[in-house]
Amino acid sequence: MKKLMLLLLIGCSGLASVQAQTYDQQKVQLQFLNHYGKIYQRGAAPEQTLGSPYFNDEWMPMDIKFRDTLLSFDQVKLNMMNSDIEVLFNGEEKMLSNAFFEYVLVPQNGEKKTFVSAAAFKYDGKPLDGFMDVFGTDKIKVMLHHYSYIKEPHAQAHITGGFTQHRLMKESNIYLHDGSKLVLIKRKKDVQDFFRSKKSAVDQYFKENNPDLKNPQHLLIMVEKISANG
Repeated sequence: MKKLMLLLLIGCSGLASVQAQTYDQQKVQLQFLNHYGKIYQRGAAPEQTLGSPYFNDEWMPMDIKFRDTLLSFDQVKLNMMNSDIEVLFNGEEKMLSNAFFEYVLVPQNGEKKTFVSAAAFKYDGKPLDGFMDVFGTDKIKVMLHHYSYIKEPHAQAHITGGFTQHRLMKESNIYLHDGSKLVLIKRKKDVQDFFRSKKSAVDQYFKENNPDLKNPQHLLIMVEKISANG
């Protein structure tokens, strides 16, 4: 009987601890959302727009890194048109501007991938929208850029039978980034331009491996090999 009472007391104590921890976590989450977030209001998209601007169309759990705190939220979406985060918390949808978070950890294929706001980068002098999926931890990183844009219907679509509505299109590009320059990678010459002082190493790698430049993992392996070559 005494053992049973002891087990009950331990169980109740553990449950109370978990409940307190959950309450404290929710309290911190709410504080951050109230401080950094604002009530989400949908922008004025053209009527009859087809498609979604989100990286993930369904709510999913993600970890958000603020200035000095990493918080987990159960229902998050990444908006690829404005580089902002949308969070559904306690039945209320809030938007977190990309100015207020450092990165987001997104679960993919059993691991957590690091996504940063593309608004922090410029290409051809213009700031980017969407998010960068970061590959690598060394100085040179592979950046898989996810973004969305509105495609207008063709003027003759009602005659030719094409789409007559505006469509939200999702696209991805691959870049190399060394902390200062951002280079779009589409062909071998782009890699050569990035590694100007290692052209022979680039040529040798392509000759031996024939990498798929559309595959960020292939590109990362190549970058690590070339970087290690003197």
